[in-house]
Amino acid sequence: MTDLVKQLETVFPRLALSPTIESTMIKLVEEAGELAEICGKVRRLNGEERQAVMRKLRAREVACRLEGWLQSGQGIAEAGLAAQLAELAAAIGSDEAEDELTPKAIDKLIARELLDVMQTCATFMYQLDVDLEGLIAEHREKLIRRGYIKGGRDAP
Repeated sequence: MTDLVKQLETVFPRLALSPTIESTMIKLVEEAGELAEICGKVRRLNGEERQAVMRKLRAREVACRLEGWLQSGQGIAEAGLAAQLAELAAAIGSDEAEDELTPKAIDKLIARELLDVMQTCATFMYQLDVDLEGLIAEHREKLIRRGYIKGGRDAP
């Protein structure tokens, strides 16, 4: 494995999953949809009230965590599930705080979703039987040719 691929795997590790190309494509579309929801709805671009959107996002987060705890194989008592859910509910905050989301807080929500999209893209790439190192080099050269980045040895 080459240095570039090792660096990629450090940031976006190979997951302990056995996905198919089709299931990963579906996951990618799902993640892109969640990103679009944050970009549009949380920023109030569709006219929907932010409180309703944030309640939906909180419910999704609670469901995700609950699913993870239940899949861990521990019983509810062992996992301290009730206490963890109460802690999560308290940490989520009130509806009033949602009207005060700063642009920086919204950017953080968007960045979290982008990381999910990027991880899914990396997972998708790892499934393909390709010379990833070579493709990364080709991609970099394309960016240089188009003037998006500067070339040379010193360029990152």
